[in-house]
Amino acid sequence: MRRSDRVQAAWRLFAVLMALASIPLAVMMGISAAATTGAQIRADNASKTAVTATVISDPVRLALPVGQAVASGPPQATVEWGFHGRTDIAVAVVPDSVKRGDTVTRWLDSSGRATASPRPAFDAVIEGFDIGALTVIATCCGATALVWCADHILSRRRDAEWAREWRNFALGIGHNRSS
Repeated sequence: MRRSDRVQAAWRLFAVLMALASIPLAVMMGISAAATTGAQIRADNASKTAVTATVISDPVRLALPVGQAVASGPPQATVEWGFHGRTDIAVAVVPDSVKRGDTVTRWLDSSGRATASPRPAFDAVIEGFDIGALTVIATCCGATALVWCADHILSRRRDAEWAREWRNFALGIGHNRSS
């Protein structure tokens, strides 16, 4: 076995070991990301308050431009709610089945401003999985690139060695070397 073949095999083995070693690292990174995101979601959700808002206008669908066409947007209506003795009014997206006089749930932050509804805790698990999977994928891509570069360099070297050997062999053909 040529030395370059042994080096090439060693690089490939190293790449496989890198890919396998990335799995526990990815698990740890995913767990850490899920824990951090989970704590952040819990803190954000704890600061949100649900209030019951009354729909005070009929819902309308506004036209939204989509490329060259126009599409119908989600239904919107004016809603009114009370929070800490203060009454507020806003235009909000409402479900399709809502009509004037119905109630909808609005989410407010600690200062009473409208905010998004609470995120489910499962979002933290999804984010942790995504980070873990991306870690493994990135490591495998890096290992593959490393093997490709090593193969390319070693193949060029091997080709140069073969060319030199053929040149040396060709020099001796057709010449009478007898004394």
